[in-house]
Amino acid sequence: PWETARRVLLAVVVEANGMPGAYVIQEHVMQQANMVDAEHFRTIARYLEEQGWITDADADYGVFVVSASGITELIG
Repeated sequence: PWETARRVLLAVVVEANGMPGAYVIQEHVMQQANMVDAEHFRTIARYLEEQGWITDADADYGVFVVSASGITELIG
């Protein structure tokens, strides 16, 4: 599970061009992370949101924001 969450977080940061506060779109993140199962993606996105690594998500995680702590978590 952590490997998948890390892959998704990496895709989020790439889509946001490494800029905290940037909005990203689920479809692009899923493509970047090589995911096809939207429900699995939403489960991972909920986990990332619980950790504070993404914020400001709409109800189905179609659009959300990467946080500074999400970027820090990824790059250390």
